[in-house]
Amino acid sequence: MATGRTRNVTKPYIIFVVVLFLLMIFPFYGLANRVFPLVLGLPFGLFWVVLLEVIAFVALCCFYRYEYGNGGRS
Repeated sequence: MATGRTRNVTKPYIIFVVVLFLLMIFPFYGLANRVFPLVLGLPFGLFWVVLLEVIAFVALCCFYRYEYGNGGRS
């Protein structure tokens, strides 16, 4: 493999960010904007926000791993 080569994940990343953004605003957040049921002791609306943040963190780690995934080896 050539050194310094990376894969381009710009388009999938932009699509991912747009989807997450849409899930956080009206009308999709309106589906989750509830106090009950309680999930892990959190109102469902707050759980929805925390869940999306966790999904964003994991996905960004995966995007990074895919783009720079040679493990530091040349």
